[in-house]
Amino acid sequence: MDLIPVGEWSPVALLAAMAVPALAVIVGALLVALRRASEARRAAEQQAVAAMEASARPVRRLEQDLNFLFEFFQVFSQLLGELHAEKQVRMIPKVLLTAMVRIFRPDVAVVLVRRRGAAGDPTGGDRLVVAALHSSLRGIREGMVFNVGEGQAGVVAERQRVMIREDFELDRAFRYELTRQAGEPDYDILAPMVAGDETLGVLAIARPERHHEREREVLEMIARLGGLTWKNVEALRSAKDKADIDKLTGILNKGALLDRLSKVVLEAREKGARASAFMFDLDNFKHYNDSHGHLAGDHLLRQLSTLVRENVRSEDVFGRFGGEEFLLVMPGLAAAQAMNAAGMVRRRIEEFAFEGEETQPMGRITISGGVASFPDDAPDSVELLRAADAALYRAKNGGRNLVLRADDTGLNPATTKPKTAAESEAATDGDNDRLDLDDLDAMLRGDSS
Repeated sequence: MDLIPVGEWSPVALLAAMAVPALAVIVGALLVALRRASEARRAAEQQAVAAMEASARPVRRLEQDLNFLFEFFQVFSQLLGELHAEKQVRMIPKVLLTAMVRIFRPDVAVVLVRRRGAAGDPTGGDRLVVAALHSSLRGIREGMVFNVGEGQAGVVAERQRVMIREDFELDRAFRYELTRQAGEPDYDILAPMVAGDETLGVLAIARPERHHEREREVLEMIARLGGLTWKNVEALRSAKDKADIDKLTGILNKGALLDRLSKVVLEAREKGARASAFMFDLDNFKHYNDSHGHLAGDHLLRQLSTLVRENVRSEDVFGRFGGEEFLLVMPGLAAAQAMNAAGMVRRRIEEFAFEGEETQPMGRITISGGVASFPDDAPDSVELLRAADAALYRAKNGGRNLVLRADDTGLNPATTKPKTAAESEAATDGDNDRLDLDDLDAMLRGDSS
């Protein structure tokens, strides 16, 4: 097909040929404008989203902070109540651990307590012992021991200040990496449990789920509260221990004895076990006081208290009931076993060389006593003491230097009998401090035993 020369084109064809390039330019320009508009729209949308994110971020952070603070105050108030009610030091680490886990939700939370090095201990000085642990990691366990001054926890205990992970990374003076033990986590926050100038332990957490800009102050507050509670409980226990001690002899006094006896009988009842009581007093103690004076009599009571305490079991409860009267409570012992133990105590006292004993009517220091056993002889602590006291009274009337069982047969092993008939005498001396049964009933009847 032959091409038509341009000169022969119709006016319409010429206009169309001239319009095509213009249209192409216009279309190209429109496409570019559309692309730029689309990019601008996307940029505007991204900016809008970023602006929304930026505006929402403080709100979310505020919400997280409020949730953290709400949980903190809720847990902290509960922590205050639990620590205020706590009467045993050994339970404090568990209470602190529970608060740490609830507030921070960490992978690892540890409460370490300080143990003083014993005098002459060749292994070194003070240590930190893991007393309470929450961990999803292997390696660390309750009972693990760390030296003070070594590892992260040891450094915090030694320096007595709160530290975070960055503190260890920035301060090259710390040699904790060289001294840390296998299994010790990389902690995020550690706070010393301090009371006064004394470090009592360390609280530490690793990889907490919840964060707050004041999180180190929060852990420090928990640690300080724990340290203060620790010292208060120790002070109360020390005061109670002093209140329970007879000032003359250094053994338990009457009030403490009655309290311990009630607890022993209650425990025996709950476990279906046995418990026995041995009540005794010094024979002719008034005669000894009249012959040698009251200071010598006080010295005799102290010597006897030490002698008995050294010859009974660690779980036995021994104290001065009043005057020259004493009580030995023997958890877990049935009547026959208690009679043997009481007989041993009687013999030890009879064989001991007390100063001035030669002036006594029997030529030596002796005791008379009665043994009663729960539940064989009595259903509770009140009746147990009544039964033991009645047996003691029969022993005094039966010749002294004697131990009798609280029953009608007067069960009495040969080892507890007086050596000769000449040693028997009327039981009229030294009974001016007998057990006040009405007073005893008033003191013990309100008890659960």
